[in-house]
Amino acid sequence: MLAGAAKTDITPTSPVYMDGMIRAHRSLGVHDRLYARCLVLANESSAQVFAIISVDVCALDEQTCAAARQRISTQAGIATQNVIVAATHTHSGPATYGFFNPREDEYNGWLVEQLAALAKDAVHSMRPAMLGCGSGREESISHYRRLLSDDGRVIMNWEAIEPQRLRGPLGVADPEVGVLRVTPINEPAATIAILFNHSGHPDVMSGDNYLLSPDYPGCAERLLEQEFGGIAIFVNGAQGSVDVDGLRDRDWRGVERLGSALARAVAGVARQIALSSAGCIRGRSQVYTVPGRQITAEEWLWAQQVLKRTGGALMPLPDGVGDDYLAVLYKSLREEQGRDLAVEQVCLAIGDCAFLSFPGELYTEIGMAIKAASPFRHTYIIGLANGYIGYVPTRKAISEGGYAEDTRRVDAASEQIVFERSLALLQSVYSEVHMEGGNHE
Repeated sequence: MLAGAAKTDITPTSPVYMDGMIRAHRSLGVHDRLYARCLVLANESSAQVFAIISVDVCALDEQTCAAARQRISTQAGIATQNVIVAATHTHSGPATYGFFNPREDEYNGWLVEQLAALAKDAVHSMRPAMLGCGSGREESISHYRRLLSDDGRVIMNWEAIEPQRLRGPLGVADPEVGVLRVTPINEPAATIAILFNHSGHPDVMSGDNYLLSPDYPGCAERLLEQEFGGIAIFVNGAQGSVDVDGLRDRDWRGVERLGSALARAVAGVARQIALSSAGCIRGRSQVYTVPGRQITAEEWLWAQQVLKRTGGALMPLPDGVGDDYLAVLYKSLREEQGRDLAVEQVCLAIGDCAFLSFPGELYTEIGMAIKAASPFRHTYIIGLANGYIGYVPTRKAISEGGYAEDTRRVDAASEQIVFERSLALLQSVYSEVHMEGGNHE
């Protein structure tokens, strides 16, 4: 196996609009630098290279990801279908998607070039390597954020409500921490990269924050690089229905607390991983569509009434969205008339460890179901990768209602389609790995 890694600073040099929350104005400074990090892997017997790139932004649309992947193909020689470009989902990064504020198109164009140069640097650093995969748990960061109140309403975990009125969460979080450790073959005590996966919402800092930061994943990466050397690379999971504690530690000390907890969990797994030089990497991609959401007549009537009152303007909020945003969204969705949404997924597998990308915020329940049914011993979802189609809730959650259910762009049928297509891709790669003598754990 050959492996290389690199990272590059992608912090904006001037004030920018920020993604993830409805904010009143551009950023006011930098609390922590933003980075893009890249791991490249290849079999020694093949010229085919695979890349996983993590970017400290909230989300990237399909067009920006496609442009980056094409530039990576041209400059670094990696086929576009072998590249995963994943946002960490920090809610304190530049507006690369433009959820609520204008998208920073000039920054996006610059970012595409930085990602291409990053991948090229990683390829140039490739050398014989050993690697291994392992799983652990971290249960203090992510909480199931959809709560049931005593009047039957779904309450988000950032909404203030008397504790005695809560019946409990409507689901469970996924505590799994997946770790891929990569070391030089002639220096196993050193580190090329530690790629780690955990499902969470990096929004410790709410919409009241105007300082750029990678939030708690960036803190975890920094601590892991200090301990192990090399480059630590965070990739988010199926995190659509989990969040940080919305009513506690929403400050910079909270960022450090959660980042330290994640780093400890990753480090504990990394120290126990058995390394091997005998693995081989395989990959495959697929493209399909899921049905778009149809706005009902009742929803449209409600939206028109709100738009008459607001004129389409949005009020800043520290968390969540108000009726003003929902009305604008419903208008947009009505104009799209339920247009199908394209989904591209990439599956990369090394022995019995698979990484499966998804272009959006897949509900944690769906991600856990995919992992449980996967033929691989270890399966990790890389969310917010190679595009963004928004939240994909379960059919059950849509029937119950809630924040992401209100703001989704997909139809309820998407859950089953994504589950079935994900398993088909995993099975296809699994069959290829095992037919060609892939390394087993």
